[in-house]
Amino acid sequence: MTESEDHNLSPSEYVRENKNQLERLIKHSNNDFVRALAIAAFIEYGEDASVEAITKDLERIKELEEVQ
Repeated sequence: MTESEDHNLSPSEYVRENKNQLERLIKHSNNDFVRALAIAAFIEYGEDASVEAITKDLERIKELEEVQ
């Protein structure tokens, strides 16, 4: 997707079309602020993202990090 196309998307469309990138940010970013923004985008604009679903995802990520 080009940058100009991103400007024409609603926030919910942007989250839907960039789900994989947002997930990578949450899982791998060293910047807590960036991670928080990605999580907030999922909670506010994601189709099926509930606080409970995001919490479960974060718990799984934490468990994976502990194993490594």
